[in-house]
Amino acid sequence: MHTLDDYYYFYLVVKHGGFSAASEASLITKSKLSRRILALEQKYNISLIQRSTRHFKVTPLGQEFYEECAKVVAQMQCADHVLLKQVSEPEGLIKISCPTMMMQFQVRSLLNQFLQQYPKVQLELELTSRRVDVLHDDLDLAIRTNFQSTEDSSLVIRDVIKTQHCLVASPHLLQDKHIENFDDLAQFPSIVLGTQKSQYSWQLYHLQTKATASISLTPRIKSNDLAGVYYSALDGLGIADLPYLTVQDDIAAGRLVHILPQWCSNIGMVQLVYASRKGQRLAMRRLIEFLVEQLRQLKQLPGYEA
Repeated sequence: MHTLDDYYYFYLVVKHGGFSAASEASLITKSKLSRRILALEQKYNISLIQRSTRHFKVTPLGQEFYEECAKVVAQMQCADHVLLKQVSEPEGLIKISCPTMMMQFQVRSLLNQFLQQYPKVQLELELTSRRVDVLHDDLDLAIRTNFQSTEDSSLVIRDVIKTQHCLVASPHLLQDKHIENFDDLAQFPSIVLGTQKSQYSWQLYHLQTKATASISLTPRIKSNDLAGVYYSALDGLGIADLPYLTVQDDIAAGRLVHILPQWCSNIGMVQLVYASRKGQRLAMRRLIEFLVEQLRQLKQLPGYEA
């Protein structure tokens, strides 16, 4: 079988009514066009074009072949248009993983803004606190908060902004008792994120002096999702370490009490995780740029650090 180039060359020659005109329009040399079409005719022992120094005429078979070549070229142009649209306008499906509470309090409004800005983009959301494998789980982007040094990875891990956590408890649990020091924490049950650890602790960080402290725990409740920690704290089942931005409205409304407010109980790094920058679709590039820009603008708000 001849290559599609041969069909394209024949299409050009017939469309433009001759080899010279086709060469001028396509910047393909006249000799190359003539040679390739001649080879096509010789292979099948047919005549597609009757040509002389003065005349150029397409045979009936050549006309029929041209019409089929025109269909092939049109289909190639449609395929090319698919790729060009990815360069000019963000569109297509993006699969995202994000923890439920993070989606509710940090990411949801940003994704809504992005979708309004780019109406041809579709999202598929997997809401989980599980540490997903972007490649294995067939995801384009994982949005997460990491509390440890970034592990070695073949993935792109983009640090965006730091978030502060705080210790909170229900007024029903505290029963008017005021926690003034670390020893007072032991009087109450604790609620933690994660079910597979052998040891649990809160890592406290003084907002002014930068002093640190580690408080060992024997948790009453363990949850594999932050939502479980949050609602258990609201229900008065224990003291919990939660993102400040998640509980600030509850603190203001008196549903939760901010314990040891001069200390933050953890500092996490919001990260975007994805497979590669090389060959990245326009929709993905725009989404990553948008999330980084919008999240970093929050650095002046309580609960965030640059």
